[in-house]
Amino acid sequence: MNEPPRNPYGPGQPGGYGPPQPQRPAQRGPQQGYGAPQQPPRGQGGPLPQHTPPSGSYDSYGAAGPAGPHPAEELPLAAFGPRAKARLIDFGLVFAGGFAVIFPIALGAIGVPKDGEAWSTPILWTTFFVAAVLPFLYEAIQLALWGQTIGKRQIGLRVVLADPAGAVLPITTAVWRAAINNLGYQLGIFLFLLLGVKVWTFFLFFMFVAIAGMVMAYLWAIWDRPLYQAIHDRYAGTVVVDDQAEW
Repeated sequence: MNEPPRNPYGPGQPGGYGPPQPQRPAQRGPQQGYGAPQQPPRGQGGPLPQHTPPSGSYDSYGAAGPAGPHPAEELPLAAFGPRAKARLIDFGLVFAGGFAVIFPIALGAIGVPKDGEAWSTPILWTTFFVAAVLPFLYEAIQLALWGQTIGKRQIGLRVVLADPAGAVLPITTAVWRAAINNLGYQLGIFLFLLLGVKVWTFFLFFMFVAIAGMVMAYLWAIWDRPLYQAIHDRYAGTVVVDDQAEW
């Protein structure tokens, strides 16, 4: 009988004699696990991993981000008309009380200038107190205590945080918002008024420019989206809501 050809690789190998040897599974690299997608070798082309931004992202001023809307959009945001009515009520109360009571008392204490100078330094500081400091105290105290001024309470509005949406105003935020809304807006006006009456009358032109800027800061809430924030709301991180709606 003819003998079968010998296997040069020894028994147990393919084509040899004896039972087949068990095959060990191929070892996986450290970067690949079960179910993991195969990564192209270094130096070869392939799609780069894409970064997915977290949902609900938005910028610090309340604008909607690429992944979702601002959470404060779900609040019943107040329109510009009711906000303007509340602001006019507050202005009327503060200015009527300031210029009808405080200003005459201060004028009697410092005396009317006899040299015909209508804008003396004491009168300028008294005017700044009545037109800027007094409204600041009026608004800061009420927002810190109740989140509403008298005007907003009459119209049915409330100031809350934009993030977390609808949260009660902390005292620091209430004071900061009132400071921007009153001292910040008025500071440039009185600076140019002081320069205009003391240094050069041409500075009065810049005073009217500052007044126009203050008006634009309030009107910003008309076209601001999505939270209808005025400039002081954007920097304070607040929104004005309809307090009579369910939210």
